[in-house]
Parts: sequence; structure tokens; C-alpha cells
Amino acid sequence: MKTKFILTGALILLLTGSIYGQDKKLKLLFLESGIDFISCEQPEKDYIRADVDPYYYDFVSDHIRSLLYNEYFGVKFEYRLVKNLLGVSGGMRYNRMVSSIGKTDYWTESPDFFYVNFWSDGTSTEYAKVLEINQKSDYIGIPVELRIYPYKDYPVNVYFKAGGSFNLLVRSQTNLVFQDETMNPYERNVASIIEKPSSYFASFHLGIGLKIGKLTKPGFILEASIPVGIATPDKATFVTPQGGVGVQFMVRIPLNKKIEK
Repeated sequence: MKTKFILTGALILLLTGSIYGQDKKLKLLFLESGIDFISCEQPEKDYIRADVDPYYYDFVSDHIRSLLYNEYFGVKFEYRLVKNLLGVSGGMRYNRMVSSIGKTDYWTESPDFFYVNFWSDGTSTEYAKVLEINQKSDYIGIPVELRIYPYKDYPVNVYFKAGGSFNLLVRSQTNLVFQDETMNPYERNVASIIEKPSSYFASFHLGIGLKIGKLTKPGFILEASIPVGIATPDKATFVTPQGGVGVQFMVRIPLNKKIEK
């Protein structure tokens, strides 16, 4: 399935290129890089405990958070329509989705621990003190977007867009940060109870962009997407995404020497 998906994306790029060679409409190449920050539901896992002693509380369960961000890079081709007022684009994208339980924000390490029940045989139970559970998943995606350019071609201009993408899992890895580093040799055993990432996901967004440079010259684009939504086919995933925001930076390269008015 992965091979067919990649071949489909490559076919889209080839067809796009052939279309470009058949008419004189404005065509653009975008080299993109971006990141989406997605809020998640508070984790409710059978294997996670705030405390194992009902009479003593090391940690408050309400403080356990789920976080997710998706960073990506890729290439897209845009084809302009309706006197360059509309742009339709498609391409291929490589995503790195990073989700975590235990972090209090995206950039710093968690100062508190929680318990993970990683083994039980009915008579005894084993817990590990964990600071963070992190899952990194790589996806190959096909983005499709529609842009509306309501203003004339000034050197600096704004526009609006809507789009989505379909993304297929390539590989994933789950890591744990233990409070006690002597537990590190058991990381694989503890990680085996963690849910696997979704085999695919779909995303959608609305946004506004700022373009710099005339259409017939190379230029730069900065986009902000609000909101960004992510949908997965599996309910029992590591984290449950809700919605968020995103930013994207692109280099724009015109493929026409002249623009048809």
C-alpha cells in the first residue's frame, strides 16, 4: 500500500508537469516547510496512574498533559485559474509527527513523574516512574490546496487558502524518559504496552498568507493556518488530537517566463 501511495504521488507530480507543458497559464513551484501545533484531550489510560498509594499523592492527575506537533517539508506545484485569482496546488510532503504524554509544554522537560503499569499477572503489578512518553511517527503525505488571490500583483500582498492532506505511516518509534535511569534497559518492555500510531491520518486547514515578490520572479511566502484539524481512523491511539494552529514558510519559483493575463 505504501508503494502504491508513493507512486500515486509521483504520478500526480508527473501529470502536473505535463499539464504545465500544454498551456500558458501561470505555474509555480513551491518548496515548503512548516509546523502545526495541535491540542489534545487529557490522557485517560488504563496503564497510567497519578499515584499507586491511595493515602499519599506524589502527583496530581489533572496535571498530566498530552501534546502533539507535526513538522514537515515538501514540494508543491500550483496552477493559476480565473485570471490568476485562484490557485490549485498539489504535491508530496514528508511529515514528522511528535506526540507526548507528561510534558507541560512543547520545549521543556517534565519535572514531575507518573506511574506506568507495564506488567501484571493478577497477583502482582509492576510500575515504572516515568517523566515522559514520546512517540515519533513519520508519514508520507499528499497535500491539496486552494488559494484565493483577491488583490492585484503587488510586491507584498495577502491571500486566503483552504486545504487538506492525506498521510500514510512509514515508520514510528516510542521512547520513555524514566525518573530513575536504571530503568532504561527495560524501555522496550514498558514501550510495548503503548498504543501504536495510526496507519494514516488526514488533516485540513484554513489560513491566510503573505507573499513577497512579483509573480514572475522568485519570492517568499509566509502562511498562518487557523484552525488546523487532524482526523485519524483509530480511536485507541496514543494521544487524541483536537485542533490547533500552524505556520508555513515557502520559497516560490515561477515556471513561466511570461504571464497570460
